[in-house]
Amino acid sequence: MKKIDFKEIDWVKVLTRAQLDVKYLSKRQGPCPLCGGKTRFRFDNKDDAGTYFCNYCGAGNGYTLLRAFTGMSDREALEFLKDDACCRPVGPPAARHDERSLKAKAEAEARKKRAKLNAAWSGSAAITETSPVWVYLSRRVPGLQLAWLSPDLRYHPAMAYWNTDDGDKPVNRGDWPVMLARARHVDGTPVTLHRTYLSKDGYKAPFSDVKKQMASPQKLAGAAIRLNCPTTENRKVIVCEGIETGLALVAATGNRIEVWCLVNAGNLAVADIPRDRFDEVIICADRDPLDPKHGWRPGEHYAELLKARLVTEGFGVRLHVPKNEGEDYSDLWLRASHLRIAA
Repeated sequence: MKKIDFKEIDWVKVLTRAQLDVKYLSKRQGPCPLCGGKTRFRFDNKDDAGTYFCNYCGAGNGYTLLRAFTGMSDREALEFLKDDACCRPVGPPAARHDERSLKAKAEAEARKKRAKLNAAWSGSAAITETSPVWVYLSRRVPGLQLAWLSPDLRYHPAMAYWNTDDGDKPVNRGDWPVMLARARHVDGTPVTLHRTYLSKDGYKAPFSDVKKQMASPQKLAGAAIRLNCPTTENRKVIVCEGIETGLALVAATGNRIEVWCLVNAGNLAVADIPRDRFDEVIICADRDPLDPKHGWRPGEHYAELLKARLVTEGFGVRLHVPKNEGEDYSDLWLRASHLRIAA
């Protein structure tokens, strides 16, 4: 049999002809075609050898990916690659696991995620005036009072920060203080934890992405972080995307209205607002740059979707959006506070 040089093979062509969806071959972090993990696989194709890495399955090259995906034997895979064999489509990939083993693997993965979430929450404590979280928040949100914060915001003294190196390999950058925020469904069931990594002196940690959501067996699906404990009872709620935006709104309203953070624009659109608790919803959207692909601003677009749905559900709805592109209500509140100080 002719010796095959793996580096001379067009692995994208070969693997797609083996019925592997091209979406797995985009060189972006995403779902794994082997184990089914949602964000753990990357096809990096280093040195044109079809290389990949999965946090669960491990590393491999185009040949091992071809075999693992199709279930081919060593001989079948080599025959498939020989000469023009890779141009002949093959049947569907062989079953790699029976239904019971796949279910057991999914359950084990869910238990692992729940254990990490519970460990993080158990390792956290209430925010105090001396904690890096409060130092950070008091600097970022003038006028905010510690007593206003809900118990769903906490301080963790040391959580590992992971990102990737130049070779896209995961690297532990050490332990950092974290503001933990718990997202919950309307019935109070916890869904996931949001982390904001900080320095010990109350600034953002020195990384490009300091805000990370922990993996969870559940999807957000409209779950919210309840940011404050209002001093007065009323049937209004303010909803927004970000935590700091929401806390700025708490300060701006003097903690008179409950504020919920939905974490991102897509989840804002499906916010689960209980009709028996609230009559009016005030939506405070971000003024995002125009998305050229879709022709709309994401923050406003998803806020409009939420508004339309809530109106049909019988809520009174007000939608507010900053005038300047790239701004949110955290920016507006910080600027307004500085203007008052200067005056």
